[in-house]
Amino acid sequence: MDKIKKLAFATDHAAAAIRTKIKEYLQSMGYEVEDFVLCENGGCDYPDYAAKVADAVVNKRADKGILICGTGIGMSIAANKVKGIIAAICWDENTARLAAQHNSANILCLGSMTATVSEICSRITIFLDTPFEERHLRRIEKIKEIEKQQSGVKN
Repeated sequence: MDKIKKLAFATDHAAAAIRTKIKEYLQSMGYEVEDFVLCENGGCDYPDYAAKVADAVVNKRADKGILICGTGIGMSIAANKVKGIIAAICWDENTARLAAQHNSANILCLGSMTATVSEICSRITIFLDTPFEERHLRRIEKIKEIEKQQSGVKN
């Protein structure tokens, strides 16, 4: 497995207070960070940022993505609408590890209202440092098959 070098990163307004600290933390770990800068007019719509990060990941401009909103739920829902994305909301270190190890998640979603900066940084480190275990590949292929089947479905 290739070492992760570049990350796509975004937050919405709910995580504005911590975004600089998290970005600096990622850079201090040696990652190149493509930062989808927060809007300046106050409120921001998390689907816009989730889509930008997801696009960067699926088009290989970034190896993985980090999304932070108030709970991580909205970012996760929006990012998972993009074909090829497996975005996992992680509530603790164990779910961050399992998202990478068992689910081959390519985007980590976190909540600024549900964790401290220290806890968020710990989850990010675990997520990025944990390799995918190939024994789970069969299940990931099934997820890809669901995406293929859905690509022709009209809403």
